[in-house]
Amino acid sequence: MPESPEQPRRFTLKAIFDSDTFEEKSLVQPLWMKDNQRLSFLDKAHESERKTVWILETDTGLREQFIDPDSLNLPGAPGMGDSLPIHAYAWSPDETKLLLPELAPTRFSPSGNLFLYDAAERSVERLTDTREPQRNAKFSPDGKLLGFVRSDNLWTLDLETRTERQWTFDASAARYNGRLGWVYEEELGLSDGWAWSPDGLRIAYFQQDETCVPELLLPDYDNLHMTPIRTRYPRAGDPNPTARIGVLDLNTGETRWMRIEPEKDDEAYAGGEFYVARMQWTPCGNNLLVQRLNRLQNHLDVILADPDTGDARVLFSEQEDAWLDSPGDARFVGEDAFLLLSERDGWRHAYLYSVQGHLIRQVTWGEWEVDQVLAVDSDARAAFFSAARPSPVERHVYRVSLDGGEPKCLTASTQGWNRALFSHDASRFVHTHSTLNQPPVVKVKDAGGAEGATIIQEPLPNLAKFDPGPWELLTIQTSEGETLNARMLMPKGFDPERRYPVLMHAYGGPGSQIVTNQWGGVRALWYHLLAQQGYGVFMVDNRGTGGRGASFEKQVYRKLGEREVNDQMEGARFLHTLPWVDPKRIGIWGWSYGGCLASLCMMRGADLFRAGVAVAPVTDWTLYDSIYTERYMRLPSDNPDGYLGGSPITHADKLKGRFLLIHGLQDDNVHFQNSARLANALQDAKRSFETMFYPARRHGLDNRHFHLFMTMTEFLRRSLLRNL
Repeated sequence: MPESPEQPRRFTLKAIFDSDTFEEKSLVQPLWMKDNQRLSFLDKAHESERKTVWILETDTGLREQFIDPDSLNLPGAPGMGDSLPIHAYAWSPDETKLLLPELAPTRFSPSGNLFLYDAAERSVERLTDTREPQRNAKFSPDGKLLGFVRSDNLWTLDLETRTERQWTFDASAARYNGRLGWVYEEELGLSDGWAWSPDGLRIAYFQQDETCVPELLLPDYDNLHMTPIRTRYPRAGDPNPTARIGVLDLNTGETRWMRIEPEKDDEAYAGGEFYVARMQWTPCGNNLLVQRLNRLQNHLDVILADPDTGDARVLFSEQEDAWLDSPGDARFVGEDAFLLLSERDGWRHAYLYSVQGHLIRQVTWGEWEVDQVLAVDSDARAAFFSAARPSPVERHVYRVSLDGGEPKCLTASTQGWNRALFSHDASRFVHTHSTLNQPPVVKVKDAGGAEGATIIQEPLPNLAKFDPGPWELLTIQTSEGETLNARMLMPKGFDPERRYPVLMHAYGGPGSQIVTNQWGGVRALWYHLLAQQGYGVFMVDNRGTGGRGASFEKQVYRKLGEREVNDQMEGARFLHTLPWVDPKRIGIWGWSYGGCLASLCMMRGADLFRAGVAVAPVTDWTLYDSIYTERYMRLPSDNPDGYLGGSPITHADKLKGRFLLIHGLQDDNVHFQNSARLANALQDAKRSFETMFYPARRHGLDNRHFHLFMTMTEFLRRSLLRNL
C-alpha cells in the first residue's frame, strides 16, 4: 500500500519558545576580509554546540573552521572549564590575530576581559586581567595598540610590550570618557564613544556628564535587602546629559576640546542645550565631522572641527517645523566629499557635499525613501543604498551614479525584504532576502547583481512540516481618506460560513513599520499557533509610521497616541465589514509603544475591542526619556494638552473590555512606574483588569517568553476564543 502523506504538525508554545525545533540558521557577525573575497562569521563548530569563527570563500562557497574552540585553553579562563567561549571577535588589521572578549558585548553592558588569538601559533593569550568594566575595544590602524574603555577612562595596550597606559583620569560615577549614557545609546544609536584617527596617533572621544540627570532606582527583589539598581535617566523636561568632543594626542597625552557649542544668541538653541548626534574623522584625518542637534531636534548643524586648534565652523544647517531625524553617519567619497541623508524635499534622500560644506547635488530623488547608504565605490563614482521602493512594504538594494542618473535595482528578482552587507571595495555583497512567508535566504552577489555562492538556503528546515498558512498584504481606506497598509493571517482551515475572532497587533511608533514583506522571526510563529486555534490575525500601519515620507509620518507631531489610535480603530472597523469576522470578538495587543496604543484602543475604542494586552506600555509620556519624547511632543511645558491626551491614564475610566497589563519590574527603558500608575488609575475608576509582572526582567523580558506567551494565549482563549 502507498504510504499516507504525513499530517502537518501543530504549532505549540514549547516548539516555538522552549525547544530547538525552530532554531533558525542565520549569519552571525559577518565580516568581510581584506581581500574582499572571503567572509568570516560565527557558527557552531563541527559536532559541537560551541560557537567558533568560520571563513567562507565567496567565489566557491567553500567554508573552513578557523578555530577549534576546544583548543582555546587558558588557565582561569571563564566559561566551559578552562576553555574560552567565543561570543564575538574582531580581526587585527593584518588579519593574523583575533580579539576575543570575555563576555558577549551589548550596547549597554561591558565586554569583560580581553583575549588575543594568534592564528600562526593557534594559541590564545589573556591581554587584560581586571574586574573593572571594559568596553569598546579596537585595534589601532597599524595593529600595534589596542584601545579600550576601562572604568569609563581611555586606555591603550601596547601589543608588542603588553604595557598598559591610562590616558584619561577624570571619570566618575556620572562622567564617562569614550562611551555614552543610556539615553544617547538608546535614542541616538551611539553604542561606541571613541575613534582612532586614520594615522593612529590621536583618539577622538565623547566625554559625557550625567551629573545633573536624575537618578532612578530599579528594584532588585533577588537582593536580600532589595538594594536598588541605580540608573541615570532623563525624563521629558528633565536636565539632560552634556556631551563634548575631545581629541587625545598620544604623543603628548593632552586632550584638546573641540569648540562645538552653539553661539549664545542662536535662537535654535534656547538655553544653550544641544546633542552631539555624530562624530567622525574625515578620511585624511585633518578634521572631525560633527553633527549637532538642538534639544527640540528640529535644527541640525553639520560642523567641521579642527583637532589641532579646536576651532569649529558650521558647514550647513537644516531646520524643520516638526522634527529632524539624525541622518546617521556620513559616507565619504574619497577625501573631498561625503553623502548624507536628508528629508528636505519631504522624502529621505541622499545628498552629496564637499568636505567644505558645499552641496554638489542631490543624488536620489522621488516619492520614495532611502533607508541607508550601504557602500561607496569612489573610483567608480557609485553609491549603493537600500530603499523603500517600489513599495514602502519592501526594501531593495540599488546602485546609483554619483554624477546623477536613475538608480539600478540589484535585487529586482526577489520581491520582499532585501538587505546587503558590502565588501570593503563594494565589489560584492552578502544578500539576505526574506518575505512574510519565507525565512531569510543568504547568498553572495556581485556589484552588478549577479548571483554567487549560497550561504544559507534552508534557514528553518522544520517549518514546512507545520504547514503554516500564508500572510497576505492589503490596504484599507479610512473615513478620513487615508490609505493604510495592512496584513492578514486567516484562521487555519477557514470556513466562510463561520465567524472567527481576530487579534490585532500594533506597534505604530514614529518611523516604525510592522506591515512589511519580511520574515518576522521565530517569535512570530505564535501567530500561526493562534491561526491553528481559530483566530485571524491582523495588523495595520497607522499614520506616523515610516517608509511613506514626512507628510505621512509627521502628522503625529505634538499628539502621540491620537491619530495612531484613530487608525487602529479604523482597522477594527474594517474587520467589522468582513463577513467571517465576529465583531464582538476583536482583540488587540502591543509591546512598548504598541502597549501604549493597545491600552488607548481598549479605552478610547472600548466599543470596538473585546480584549487587549499591553506589554511594558508607556502610559504617561512625562515618564519616558527626554530625547525620544521631546522629539515628537516637545517639552511638557510646551504641550500639556498633548501629553495629557496621549496618556492611557487619562482615559482609564473608559475601559470596558478585558484587559491584561504586563511589565518587567527592572525595565530600564519603560519603567514599571508606567504600569503601576495605570493600575492605580484603573483601580480608582473601579475597572476590572488582569496583570502579570516579571521580577528581575527588563524591557525585552528575556528568558521569560515562554511564560509571557503562555499567559497571553490563555488570556485570549478566555476572552476571545469562545462565543460570547
